[in-house]
Amino acid sequence: MLRIVFFAAIAFAAPAFAQPFAPDATPAPSPEMPPAQVLAQFHHDEVNLLALRGDAHSLLAAALMAQADAGDPARPKVLQTPALLARAQKAADADALVWWASAALECRGKAKACPNEQTLAQLEKADPGNAAAWLLALARAQQAGDAATARAALTSAAQAMRFDDNFGALVALLYNAAGILPVDERILRASDQPGVNPSGFKLTYVAGIAVALPHPYLNALTLACKDTATDASLAADCVAVAQKMADGGSLFARDFGLRLLLQLVPDGAVHDANLARARTAAWRMQRIGELGARLADDSRVTGIYTQTLAASGRESDAVDAVLHSQGVPLEPPADWQPPTTEPAAQP
Repeated sequence: MLRIVFFAAIAFAAPAFAQPFAPDATPAPSPEMPPAQVLAQFHHDEVNLLALRGDAHSLLAAALMAQADAGDPARPKVLQTPALLARAQKAADADALVWWASAALECRGKAKACPNEQTLAQLEKADPGNAAAWLLALARAQQAGDAATARAALTSAAQAMRFDDNFGALVALLYNAAGILPVDERILRASDQPGVNPSGFKLTYVAGIAVALPHPYLNALTLACKDTATDASLAADCVAVAQKMADGGSLFARDFGLRLLLQLVPDGAVHDANLARARTAAWRMQRIGELGARLADDSRVTGIYTQTLAASGRESDAVDAVLHSQGVPLEPPADWQPPTTEPAAQP
């Protein structure tokens, strides 16, 4: 399932550049450079500068930004994602966000038996009240064919205090880290985003990084909850997890949680309440989609979004703040209904 992010269409991934750059000896981008090369050099410089810092979040940002260099043999190993991530993990201030991103990166591509047991243990220790951490344990147990451990992980997720996929916190972290270099007009021109402002450029760039992190627990949760019709205890745990997702801070988590709730909860007052919540969520998604370009083009709107995100770490709060600032009601009109989704074309 594709992550639903209103600015995903304008998020870009910088292409890999052939040569690494030392932070203290990097030439200024030449006006004659192709745009892709200008952007690649700029982002390589960001990684190099962040790597000089010793705090966990700077190193984590560098590790995430450096993924574009994974196939570049000229990039020093100490400035590639694995080495940078290892440094972030060993930093004195390593926190749950470091271990969450580590777990996600370990599950890229066709990785099996992920996350690593050590990473998962550190994440559970750092954030035991987060259902998302236990859902990663669920996914790993399913991969290993360990039904008992998988069932226990689902129960732990159901009993957790909250669900947080850390999307908003990661965007805020990356956005702050991306400020290590100024964004000048040459960089903006190279981005091929007409009208983009420096803050909007940074936001679309870092959102593209955060949105690409995998979520292996989604299929795991869907699989775990397929037999709820014949197992009341399983149904209760699945509903509890779905409710936490629906209350989460990211638009994606809310959408997934509400869809799962509508599948699990029988017709009645509770189902109707969740249907109303889904309708409101769809309204806000459509309205912010219409305003999405302003996040890149209007520095005031960009500021409202990024400042709210930094304060709460919740994407939903940032979206609501933008809508409110533009005079858009947060609740749909009584006669409004979400647009119907067209069925997928058959191959």
